[in-house]
Amino acid sequence: MPIMKQNQNQLFYSKILLFGEYSLIVGSMALSIPFHHYNGRFIRKPEWQIAEGGKQSNFQLDKYAAYLEKMFPGNDRQYSLDLEKFRNDISRGLVFQSNIPQQYGLGSSGALVAAVYSNYGRPQWSDFSDQKRFSGFKEFFAKMESFFHGRSSGLDPLISYLNKPLLIGESGEISIAELPYWHKNGSGALFLVDSGSPGETQPLVDRFMENCKDDDFLHGLQTVYIPAVNACINAYKSNSVDNLYSKMALLSKYQLENFNPMIQQSVKKIWQQGLESGKFILKLCGSGGGGMVIGLTRDFEKVKNELEKFPVMEIHRI
Repeated sequence: MPIMKQNQNQLFYSKILLFGEYSLIVGSMALSIPFHHYNGRFIRKPEWQIAEGGKQSNFQLDKYAAYLEKMFPGNDRQYSLDLEKFRNDISRGLVFQSNIPQQYGLGSSGALVAAVYSNYGRPQWSDFSDQKRFSGFKEFFAKMESFFHGRSSGLDPLISYLNKPLLIGESGEISIAELPYWHKNGSGALFLVDSGSPGETQPLVDRFMENCKDDDFLHGLQTVYIPAVNACINAYKSNSVDNLYSKMALLSKYQLENFNPMIQQSVKKIWQQGLESGKFILKLCGSGGGGMVIGLTRDFEKVKNELEKFPVMEIHRI
């Protein structure tokens, strides 16, 4: 099998879970893409050259290495980490230089995990035609990322590691997503809105799992929410813009009514405003509770003016 080249300066990108937040847990499809606006990479500097932020990163890497040593005392039979080399590099001033906002649903910890595995892990594969290999890497990455979240799907590190969009099927199968070409000069856009504060994933996921014990809540997920998520993904993949608008509006309305605790207070008013005016549609980006929300509009320039109080960032034009 081909081996991926190692590069200490390689960039590892953030990600955006376009569709599948929460519903992925209960059997929907999901679509996640790399987002190249944000990235992280390892750099190595002598201790005297490391600024305060770098010292904190170096200290956290040391704690992470200790965690990995406990997690993988004898290493997995299929996958292994050269933790001695990792420790060595940390002692010589290794830091993870990143501009990915933390607790914003953009995969900051996933990028770090991908960087660690890319530099210190074996095997290094670039051919993922085998479904077992996809699953194996995803599970190993999930164990590595558990240091940051307590529970991880392993999907974020996998996307950052491959730097490719990934589609999760209804049966859990993973594949590299074939996505349409989107015109760079389109007037509409998928975009991000900064809610203004970070969000904490685990308490919200725990709350969702508790809600799933309620038969009415679960029935709504299965009959309305999951079909809407899957329809959005199919519309996006087939470049069916009208369908994407209508299905994402359904998704937005459902989240506003049933995922209220996951929606940051600062964006609830514009969320409702978008649905009522039809000028734009908002939905969760990841677990919510803060961080980013995803928007869709037919007129991006006009919407940027309407949302002038919020930092808005283009994902791509449509």
